Amino acid sequence: MTTPSNLTEDRPTSGSRRPPSVAFALAVVLVILAFANLFPLGYMIALSARGGLDAEGAGLPAWGGPWRRLFVSAPLFGRWFVNSFAVVSLTIGFHVIADAMAAYVLAKRRFRGRTLVFVVIILAMMVPRQVTLIPLFLSMSRWGLADTFAGLILPGLGDVVGIFLLRQFMMTLPDSLLEAARVDGASHWSVFRHIVLPLSRPALAVMAVLAFQHYWSDFFWPMVIIHDASKFTLQVGLASLVLGEFGPDLTLLAAGGCAVALPILVFFFIFRRTFFAGVRVGAIR
Repeated sequence: MTTPSNLTEDRPTSGSRRPPSVAFALAVVLVILAFANLFPLGYMIALSARGGLDAEGAGLPAWGGPWRRLFVSAPLFGRWFVNSFAVVSLTIGFHVIADAMAAYVLAKRRFRGRTLVFVVIILAMMVPRQVTLIPLFLSMSRWGLADTFAGLILPGLGDVVGIFLLRQFMMTLPDSLLEAARVDGASHWSVFRHIVLPLSRPALAVMAVLAFQHYWSDFFWPMVIIHDASKFTLQVGLASLVLGEFGPDLTLLAAGGCAVALPILVFFFIFRRTFFAGVRVGAIR
């Protein structure tokens, strides 16, 4: 015989299951939002596949013509791709290491003025990037770094946002583990390299993905500091293609946009597991 307690246990609670109408409406809203976000990307891919539709594309195959014409109309496109890859690789490599070291010092080392340094980092995060453009450009010009790769890379070797995120993550690491390593004779560098960095791998992956997306898509600073076409990054190079002889070539720009977006997607899919693990860890902690 079924007891009242069993009836109570089998009965679904009011907050455990949504009504079918609410769930269906939520699914419709999510589908609409997904379509609204993916439609521009899909349209760009479809537009980049069209060929032979204008005078410049005459004689090319009906599909994939703009991709072939991209390297004909923009002979420096391959050079721009190499420039962007080299700049992002050097920037991200030093960026992650420098931010991780600064975050470790602020999170686990005791020194006078540590709170003041952290407050300055917080204040620096509130300053818009455009405010520092003129002083930064004047400094690079005085140092002779205008229109050079060094002037393009140097401002991105450190980032206060990365320091802040890693510092907040490293604050959650147990101090007892680090103290045990120091008791065994490990130096601060050994503790940082063999304990802190492996434990901070999810946070480092999140920061690396976000930094790659930022510096690969950066247009503002490269446009200001670089004037030689052979030193352009992909973003600035594609912008120079807008001013064509017969106006903007949309199919050519769409092919270039797909080529620019492809490395970001590849980088994200390579580190997606570590990225989502870092997001989950940050949400739990």
